[in-house]
Amino acid sequence: MTRRTFTVSLTIPDNEAFTAYETLARLGLPVARVVRSDVWLFDTDGDLPELATTIASIETIHNPNKHRLAERPSDAPAPGEVWIAARDEAPATLVAGRAIPGVRAIRRRTAWRLLDEGGRDVDPGVLTRAVETFLCNPAFQVATTA
Repeated sequence: MTRRTFTVSLTIPDNEAFTAYETLARLGLPVARVVRSDVWLFDTDGDLPELATTIASIETIHNPNKHRLAERPSDAPAPGEVWIAARDEAPATLVAGRAIPGVRAIRRRTAWRLLDEGGRDVDPGVLTRAVETFLCNPAFQVATTA
């Protein structure tokens, strides 16, 4: 079994990230920019060289007019990033009602990356506080950091 991880981010202004930024600023957190993306994790039977092309063709995941699709080198958050998932999420086997040949399980996360005035990742303590106060509701979500 191989795990392949992709991110889908907006190439147009992200209103959800902007709203998160404003909320975090109101909470007093030193955040200059918020970057949000969808993370898709695919458990596959093997390498599946056509997987990226297949994902790019599923408009509920990727619309080329407004999204950027990128494969990640790791199936874990990068430093300075948090992934939020539903607490009791069961892996799916279909996306947009269709099976992808060779894909055994599909998981989706929301990635949040918080940047300071210099464009660097915020201090880990700031990220932790953002997760605890706003980005994750522990009643039904779970957060994963590097």
